[in-house]
Amino acid sequence: MWKKGVFGAVLAAFLGYVAWVAYLSPTRHQIEWDVATRVTNVLEHTGFDDIIPVVEGRDVELEGEVASIAEARRAERIVRNLPGVRVVHSQLVVVGGDDSQREGGGDT
Repeated sequence: MWKKGVFGAVLAAFLGYVAWVAYLSPTRHQIEWDVATRVTNVLEHTGFDDIIPVVEGRDVELEGEVASIAEARRAERIVRNLPGVRVVHSQLVVVGGDDSQREGGGDT
């Protein structure tokens, strides 16, 4: 009799674990999708069409070219202030200026 009780408890624990994993897995992808959508939309609406956001979880990496360091910092600030974004890594390259105005590799 006690074997049935142990089997039932183990089975219930296993099914609970499977349900928990199944519930959490789509949540992470949903969060990533939500952050990616927000970042892409805000960059398009603010005129940063040449910036490509790469989203992993809640971390965002910005890649592409901008006209000035001020624009790179503005893009980073805009993305950093979005709900759901944890950290922004900048891999933006400044074009049209001298080599001393290169931006990239910064973390905010």
